[in-house]
Amino acid sequence: MMPRFTVEKARQELATSFSTANAAVKLLTELGIVTEMTGQRKFRTFGYQNYIELLARTE
Repeated sequence: MMPRFTVEKARQELATSFSTANAAVKLLTELGIVTEMTGQRKFRTFGYQNYIELLARTE
């Protein structure tokens, strides 16, 4: 649904605390499911790269 997102957006969608959402995003990153895209420690954006690549394909 959201190929790019922030921890705050995940927190809102999951209706949970920031620390819980952050832990979930961290796990998804460690599993290689999502990738941190900004290279920053704050205001990070994450992306589901396989989905982004699929959307970017032009045929």
